[in-house]
Amino acid sequence: MKTLTLAVLVVLASVTTVFADVCPSTTLDKYLGSGFSCGINDKTFFEFNYASSSNPGGYSIPAAGVSVTPITTQGNPGFLFSAPWSVSNNSGILAQDSLIGYTVTVNDGGAPITDLTLAMVGFDAIGTGEITIDETYCLGGILPTCSGGTEGTLVLNYTSKGGPSSVSVSFPGVTEISVAKDILLTSGTDGQAAVSGVYNQFSEGGTTPEPASIVLFGTGVLGMAGVLRRKLRL
Repeated sequence: MKTLTLAVLVVLASVTTVFADVCPSTTLDKYLGSGFSCGINDKTFFEFNYASSSNPGGYSIPAAGVSVTPITTQGNPGFLFSAPWSVSNNSGILAQDSLIGYTVTVNDGGAPITDLTLAMVGFDAIGTGEITIDETYCLGGILPTCSGGTEGTLVLNYTSKGGPSSVSVSFPGVTEISVAKDILLTSGTDGQAAVSGVYNQFSEGGTTPEPASIVLFGTGVLGMAGVLRRKLRL
C-alpha cells in the first residue's frame, strides 16, 4: 500500500511540473529570454520576442516600456500590451514600429483554441496620421517558418476617417498558435496618431471575447488613452 501511495505521489508531482508558472503582470522585458514560459488557465505561453524602431531614431519604445497584463477570463485567455505609442509632425516623431511575437500551446486535457482576436484600445488619429496593426498567425505551427501549420493574417487599419478596432478569425480547434504582430504608427505629411493598448485573446469552443472582460484589464490603459487624446488635440 505504501509503495502504491508513493507511486501515485510521484506521478502527481511529475504532472504538476509540466505546467508553467502563472503569467505575471509586469513589463515585456521580463518575458524575453530563452526558456521563459508562463501559464494562463490551461494554456502555456512561450517564445516571446520583441523589436522596435522609430523615425527619426531614438524614439522607439523599449521592451521595458511595454506593460503586459494577462487576460485570465475563463475561455478567453490572452494578453494586453500597453505602451504610449504616439507620433505627430509637431513632436517630430514621424513613425514608431513595435513587433511582438509569442506562441501558445494547450496543456494536456485543455480546451482547444477555436478563435483568435486582435484588438486595440485608447487610439486616435488626426489628419494624415495612421495606425496599422498587422498580425501574422500560424495555426498548428511556430513562426517564422510555420512548418506544418496554416498561416494567416489579421489587420487593423485606423485613420482620421475611422476604421475597425478589433478583428477575429475562427477555425477548427487547434492546440498550438504562434502570433507576430507589427504595431506601426505614422504621422504622414501633416497628422498625428496614438494607441495605448493592443491585445490578443484565444477563445475556446467558438466563444468570443466579451468587452467587459477587457474593462478589468484596461482601466489604466483607458486613462492613458484620455491623456493621449488630449495631447493629440493640442
